[in-house]
Amino acid sequence: MGNENGTWIMYGVEWDDPECLHTVQNAIDYINEVGFLPLFKNDIPGFSLEERTAVEYWLCGNPKVDPWEWRELIARSGEVAYGKFFEKKAGFISKEWLPYFVNYRRDGYDFDALWDDEKASRRQKKIMDCFEIEDELYSNDLKQKAGFAKGGEKGFDGAVTDLQMKTYLCVKDFRQRKNKKGEFYGWPIAVYAKPEALWEYEYVTSKYSEDPAESGKAIAQHIVELYPVANADQIKRLIGGAFGTEVKTKKKKTDYPQNIFKALGLEKEPTDDQIMGLEYAIPMIKEREQEVIRYRFQEGLTYKEIGEKLGVSDGRVGQVCNLAIRRLKRDLSFQWIKDGYEATVKNHKKAVVGLSVAFETLGKYEQSKRVYDELGSIKGLGSENIKCLLNMGIDNVGLLVLLARKKRWEWQVFGIGDYAATHIEKLLYDEGLDVDIQDRSHFV
Repeated sequence: MGNENGTWIMYGVEWDDPECLHTVQNAIDYINEVGFLPLFKNDIPGFSLEERTAVEYWLCGNPKVDPWEWRELIARSGEVAYGKFFEKKAGFISKEWLPYFVNYRRDGYDFDALWDDEKASRRQKKIMDCFEIEDELYSNDLKQKAGFAKGGEKGFDGAVTDLQMKTYLCVKDFRQRKNKKGEFYGWPIAVYAKPEALWEYEYVTSKYSEDPAESGKAIAQHIVELYPVANADQIKRLIGGAFGTEVKTKKKKTDYPQNIFKALGLEKEPTDDQIMGLEYAIPMIKEREQEVIRYRFQEGLTYKEIGEKLGVSDGRVGQVCNLAIRRLKRDLSFQWIKDGYEATVKNHKKAVVGLSVAFETLGKYEQSKRVYDELGSIKGLGSENIKCLLNMGIDNVGLLVLLARKKRWEWQVFGIGDYAATHIEKLLYDEGLDVDIQDRSHFV
């Protein structure tokens, strides 16, 4: 969530985007997949729940689709730790990665040892003492028991936030309060607990035997692997911790196109055929994304320098750059890069031959010949749709039939939406070029 000219703006994806998370279980699964995730947009483009969800459903109040409501359900699930873990802002950490954060953020100290070494504040001590006899506490009860109620100690929110950043506390749940009659009332409020209340002490502290700095480096390296466009300063700000300024990510400086191949997850030295495939694939994405790719990877400009050229913020540049990489990694464009141009052309020809044989096996002899025809031979297929398909390397009827057999194929083709995809599938059906062919043994 960003503030532009005094207006709060959220950044997300379209509901129909394949990368959009639609349910709370989708979100839990995704957090477990990536390991940890801030709730809101931050300096690393795309690295938040906000940017993986549909903006229009935030704060709608429906827990089935509202990511703001999901945070409560995720905290309650016990599958993922939730709290103010990133730059003193909310986020999620999976069970797998929590021991790394605990070791790194606590610097190997249990809280009592931290206090004994005079590295904890008196306010933090008063709060943590409450959990010696309680496994969990409502935020208002914790405030009172720790002596921060009206007329008492100040700075409760700051102390609790610091304890979450150091992973001594997390939000276990959100619940309504109870009155004297035991009846629920008001809005759900945070219920705090130690992470050890979610998972056993032995598991939570299982990385204590390692150097905390190594845990921090593991976290930083994981972010680089997930988001190659992230730089060291962004990572340091996000993960913080005692060694936050010392974490270094080893990024070998390479020239174009090796740097973009690395960003795409292709670590080996690219072949000439792969480089040719990359040059063929880049025009498949939006023009603004092509511009950012050129400035970033070919000219080596910073996000700030690119932003000045394009008249947008550096944060927006980072978002566009990350989106461009994600688009290039989609199957239809990525095959040209990963396999190479000539190899992909051969694979396409082989696939079309296989389709021709499949039609012939089904007794569809006319369709068997049609697969080699140009797209313009399909009656009713407009020039704009043909242009979009050609841009993605779909240059004959057979390749279009093979593409249309794939689930949500339209998201692979820039410029073609749901309506156009349905229209194209109907045209193929009308000409006997069925999308759902029973015998798929000939397909590559």
